[in-house]
Amino acid sequence: MKRALVISLICVFGLGIGAAAQSLTGAWETDIVFTLGGAGDAVSVSSLTSVLDVDYALSGWTFGFNAFVNATELFDLNFDLSGVLGAFSLYSFIDFDPANAGGTQTPSFVRWEGLTKVSIAGVELWGGFVLQDTTPGVGQRGDASGMGAGFTVGGHGSAGDIEIWASVDFNLAMWGATPMTWIQIYGWDILHDYATYLDCSDGVWYSGVFNPIGVDCDPDFSNLDIVIMAPFTCLDFIVWVNFDCTYGFDYIQFDLNDIDLGAGWFQLDDLNVKFTTLTKTVSTDFTLTFGSAVCVTPYFDLVQDGLFTITGVELQALLLSYSYNGVTIKAGEIFTYYVGFDKLGNLKKAGYEDCTVTGADEFIGVWFEGDSCCGGLTSASVVMFFDSNLLAASTSTGIFDFVLISADVEVGIGSGFSVKGGLEVSDTGLDNLSIGFSFSF
Repeated sequence: MKRALVISLICVFGLGIGAAAQSLTGAWETDIVFTLGGAGDAVSVSSLTSVLDVDYALSGWTFGFNAFVNATELFDLNFDLSGVLGAFSLYSFIDFDPANAGGTQTPSFVRWEGLTKVSIAGVELWGGFVLQDTTPGVGQRGDASGMGAGFTVGGHGSAGDIEIWASVDFNLAMWGATPMTWIQIYGWDILHDYATYLDCSDGVWYSGVFNPIGVDCDPDFSNLDIVIMAPFTCLDFIVWVNFDCTYGFDYIQFDLNDIDLGAGWFQLDDLNVKFTTLTKTVSTDFTLTFGSAVCVTPYFDLVQDGLFTITGVELQALLLSYSYNGVTIKAGEIFTYYVGFDKLGNLKKAGYEDCTVTGADEFIGVWFEGDSCCGGLTSASVVMFFDSNLLAASTSTGIFDFVLISADVEVGIGSGFSVKGGLEVSDTGLDNLSIGFSFSF
């Protein structure tokens, strides 16, 4: 009788799970790059990256599993979850470093962070925390050695046209700034953007958003931000007050944004007045307001000599993009300010030199998207880069200052499976070949 009862309960539970709204989705993507060089033009594997992402959704909750493998090891393993519990939205992320290359590194815990949000009577409240190994190379941009913890709490509310934000942080920062800084730029959801990503500027994989300021599992107060936003006649008016553990009262800043000067083609984008107990700082940012052309995007900036003196207009770059019948033609030219293009033709600023094609300040490329023969999609691109001598003297040895050709193709051979291939040819010959595949379910 007991056995029958247990079997019945198992059947009921199984039917309940089957009836619940649930789904299992994921993707597996692998890329291998072969480099030619050395004695007898030997072929070697310069990089291998394989990423497995699996998400299981059940009753409004999503459980994620992510694994990252390179040519030598399983180098990252993390788990995430998100869901709603009553009035609370919950998010959590935990990361491990399983690497044990040559038996020299012990697998270790990297970070655990979480966030919760609730709306009460029109006021949004949130709380977040992080527990992280701050050893350099283990945690996200750690600069100490040991375990650190921190947390943040904050809220947002509106009264008519007035919005008020506030957050207090305890031994916690976010990508070198405060959480409030990034909320004002990207919105609240940036606080749970846990995705693991490769930073092309240093070639390191990072994940998570928070990091402790120091090695301390008994976190002390570190920062308080209060932001008040309100329309003021024809302007946007922002007051930002900051307190920290260094100065107590750090500063109060008054921002006037999007000031229409009546000139039509340019405006005073920002006028900022910042007070500390000892100083006053005024800064301005004038900007152009040209309409967009048909397919050409110019990147202009005003050259300022002092706060309110404009000495000229500077054309920093030009991008062209035109699409027709699944084919897109793009071209670009850099004149100043930007440090280069990445291999997709995107402009990059200073600090991202390692993300760019070395020596290239102009490009032209063709991108194609369409149906494949096997039920999937096909995408392909061929991009050619040149050095026009506008930023520096050309170091290219190729004709017309040719620098690089980058070609890629991905062909779907089913509804969820595709194969990829690519090559790069520089002015000195074939640099590398790449192959890969992606599978989604």
